[in-house]
Order: sequence, then structure tokens, then C-alpha cells
Amino acid sequence: MKTCVLSILFGFAVCGTACSDNSEGTTATTESDGDIAPQNDANSMPGDDGDALLPTDDLASQTEDASTGTVYEVTTADGEMKYTPENLTIKVGDTVRFSMSAAHNAIEVSKETYDARGRTPVAGGFLIYFSETKEITFEDVGMHYYVCTPHVTADMVGTITVERAD
Repeated sequence: MKTCVLSILFGFAVCGTACSDNSEGTTATTESDGDIAPQNDANSMPGDDGDALLPTDDLASQTEDASTGTVYEVTTADGEMKYTPENLTIKVGDTVRFSMSAAHNAIEVSKETYDARGRTPVAGGFLIYFSETKEITFEDVGMHYYVCTPHVTADMVGTITVERAD
């Protein structure tokens, strides 16, 4: 039964990406770190091929890059139901590097979906797959809400507040 539920959730997360038209929502650029092999089709997820995937370090960090602002890191660890950090405040032009472990993902949702602990992705929002590391640079002031699709009902949620650069 667990496999069946996760398969439905995996399919949903992929559908959210495939259906997103980027006509509204987050204005961001994304960049993958290259550690995850390209997927063969739109319905596969990292780890679907049975390869062992190692969890990432769960320490949050930030680094300074003069050309792009500050780079912050949001991480997960298998066996834990949280993002580290859970809530983050950054400036316009800053980048967030999401490092997901094998059991967790992150999809951007609306405030209403976040408050209801739902799984419906926001149009044009970001999606970080299971075991993926991806950088997103935020270019607009605002709030961004995200959830882990299999663990949202366990309150595995996070927020990014983007403030005006000084």
C-alpha cells in the first residue's frame, strides 16, 4: 500500500512540473548542480531506476558571491521530517540551493494550499525532485511557500521571504 501511495504522489509531483506554464508566480532562475543524471522521460523521478542515493548533509549554510548575492542552503535528511532551515528570509538577487535527500522533495504552493497542507503546485513555481540539488535565484519581493509532497501532512513545510535589497 505504501508503494501505491508514493507512486501516486510521485506522479502528482511530475504532473505539477509538466503542467506548469510559468505564466505567473515565481520569477526565478534555476540551475542544477549536475550530480543527478538527466531523466529519460517526463514521468521518471530521481531514484526510480533503483540506484542507491545518498542523503545530503542537513546543515544549513550561506556563502557570499559578489556577482549574485548571497547563496543560502535548504537541506533535508532521510528519517527527519523537516527542512533545515524551515523558514528563510533573503534579499532580492539572493540564491537558495535546495539539497533534497532521497525521501524528500520541495514544490512551491500557494499560501492557501500551504495553510491547508495541500499538494497542488503553484503555476510557474519551483520544483525540486527527490535527491536533487538545485539553485533558485529570487528576483522579486514576496513570500514563497513550499511543501514536501509525501510529508506535508506531517508538517514538512517551509517558507522563503524575499525582501528588497538595500
